[in-house]
Amino acid sequence: MTVGLAIIAYLVGGIPIGVLLSDSRGIDIRKYGSGNIGASNVLRALGVKAGVAVWLADVAKGLLPVLWSRPLLASIATIGPMELWISLVALAVVVGHCFSPYLKLAGGRGVSTSLGALLAIDWRVGGLILAVWIVVVAVSRYISLGSILAAVSAPLLFTLYTDSPYYLALGVVLAILIIERHRPNIGRLMTGTERKIRQKAEEIAEEPSDESDQ
Repeated sequence: MTVGLAIIAYLVGGIPIGVLLSDSRGIDIRKYGSGNIGASNVLRALGVKAGVAVWLADVAKGLLPVLWSRPLLASIATIGPMELWISLVALAVVVGHCFSPYLKLAGGRGVSTSLGALLAIDWRVGGLILAVWIVVVAVSRYISLGSILAAVSAPLLFTLYTDSPYYLALGVVLAILIIERHRPNIGRLMTGTERKIRQKAEEIAEEPSDESDQ
C-alpha cells in the first residue's frame, strides 16, 4: 500500500501545472525567463493571476496526496512508524514535481509542492515556513532567496515541533533537494544578476539551458 501511495503521489506531483497553463495561453513557459515551470517564472511571464493560480495548484499537489494517504496509512501503522510512511509519500510527491515523468524527468524546484506536503504533516511547521518565505521575499524581493531560507528552516522547525526522526529527516532531505535545484539562482545571487520579483521574464532566444530544466 505504501509503495502504491508513493507511486500515485509521484504521478500527481509530476503534473506540470505551469506548462499546462502556459500552453493554454499559447506560450511555452520553458522558453521564458529562467525556463522554470514554477509559479515565480509564470508570474513574470504571464502576470499575477496566472502565477498565483500555479502556486496554489502546486501547493495542492503536495497537500492532497499526503492528506489522502493518512487514513490509508493508519491501517498499516502497526507494521512500522506511520511517520515513516507519511514522509515517504511526501517525498515522492515533491520528487515528482522536480523530476516529472511527463517532462522527461525535468521539472520545477519543489518549493510550493514541499510547502503543501509539510502543511499536511504539521500546519505549524508549514505555516512558519511560509512566513519565513514571505518575510525574506518582502525584504529582499528575491523569490529564490526566500525559497532557499524557507527550505533551510524546515529541519529546524521540525526539531521544535516534533520529536519524530522521520519528519526531521524529511525536512533535511527536502532542504538539500531545494537548495540543489536552486544552484543556478545561488550563482546569480552571488554575482548580483538574479531577477527580482517585479522583473518581467523575457523570451529565451536560444534553446533552454540546463537551468531551464530545474
